[in-house]
Amino acid sequence: MTRPRLLAKRPILLATLVLAAVALLVLFLPPSSLATPASCNKPEIVIRKKDAALDLHCGGKLFRTFSATFGAQPVGQKEREGDERTPEGVYRIASKSESERFYRFLGISYPGPEDLARAKKNGIDKPGGGIGIHGTKPKLAALARAWIRLSSATGLGQVWGPTDGCIGLANEDVVVIYALVPVGTKVTIKP
Repeated sequence: MTRPRLLAKRPILLATLVLAAVALLVLFLPPSSLATPASCNKPEIVIRKKDAALDLHCGGKLFRTFSATFGAQPVGQKEREGDERTPEGVYRIASKSESERFYRFLGISYPGPEDLARAKKNGIDKPGGGIGIHGTKPKLAALARAWIRLSSATGLGQVWGPTDGCIGLANEDVVVIYALVPVGTKVTIKP
């Protein structure tokens, strides 16, 4: 009697294992071939924290949406240094650099005049800084990619993120942004 039950359960077990393997591949493997154009006319970046997404617009049209992750306190406006929140507002790409820690880093012009005025009004001496769009150490790239995709797809990014308030992308995605976006590009960060 146990044999038919065991045989009946095997297809379900097999299907579950196949589904789990496909899910792991989707999470860990980089996209196979996402061609990057040689240029992006009038680039703009729109970051949607609620959707865990970064939209790159070229010439006023959406070029591509990238999954993103944020700080350990992802909901709400950045108020002070160490609050691990991602700022909200309109900024610019202020700098670009390459490093072992962040792979590619596009610094954002936070704090801006409005952020400084709000901090002063609220008695905050240190509104923070060093916010940017970045990747991660190459040895952590697969794990970071998995977290970014999983948190974006499930909404876990609204609960927690691994940055200190920055916008984290998979390394292959930050390479695209880094190549197409010059210093001075407008960055709008929405709740």
